[in-house]
Amino acid sequence: MPRRKPYAIVVPPEVQRDADKLAGKRAGLAEAAEQIRLDPCSLGASPNPDSPKAYRLSGPLQPVVCGTHLRRGYRLAYTVQDDPDVPHGKRVVFLYVGMKDDPAYRDGIDMWELVHDLFGTTSPPTNHLKPPCCEKDWPSITDEQLATFLANLKAFQRRRA
Repeated sequence: MPRRKPYAIVVPPEVQRDADKLAGKRAGLAEAAEQIRLDPCSLGASPNPDSPKAYRLSGPLQPVVCGTHLRRGYRLAYTVQDDPDVPHGKRVVFLYVGMKDDPAYRDGIDMWELVHDLFGTTSPPTNHLKPPCCEKDWPSITDEQLATFLANLKAFQRRRA
């Protein structure tokens, strides 16, 4: 059986800074990245078999962001962009990696609330659903949405430092 070509993964510098902080923490980012590289929609996109797999965020970010659980309370947010220059015509873009509950977040919000804030949207209620990542279609982000999100992330990182 022929092997499928992996998806390209883009880790913007703003996200790489936080990813680098996970070195030595056994968070499972490398394993999750490899599984996402093979299939961003895979139900096996989580290295922890007991945790939810790749899932779509609820609320206003449902068309844009997927997430997966890593180990030790870490989470990864990612999306997909069209890119005609890579295999499959799509690339995966990592948006944020961090602790679900981190005291560095303002007012005790969790990581997913922070991601919503960085997109300038409101968070869904706490009892929201987590549908599979690609249940109906791919998550998708425009270049403008990505640029705005990364600028907001960079500003957040400066305030946090």
